[in-house]
Amino acid sequence: ADVDDFFDSCDPDKENLCLYGHPDGTWEVSLPAEEVPPELPEPALGINFARNGMNRRDWLSLVAVHSDSWLLSVAFFFGAPLTANER
Repeated sequence: ADVDDFFDSCDPDKENLCLYGHPDGTWEVSLPAEEVPPELPEPALGINFARNGMNRRDWLSLVAVHSDSWLLSVAFFFGAPLTANER
């Protein structure tokens, strides 16, 4: 299942991992980007560290909260300069 693959990809022995959402609707677990424009919101770092220290469902909820807040930050970042008609 997708959740099992995601859980396995978030190995706590790896470095700070982030969950990135892509415009096509796919997601990727990866190391943080080396160069991100400073004005662009950064995703939550280290989603993998608490994995083994928490209940699986609670950990997934925590990752979801961090990912949702990142997506909202990115949406507001790109939406803020738009006029009412452009939104």
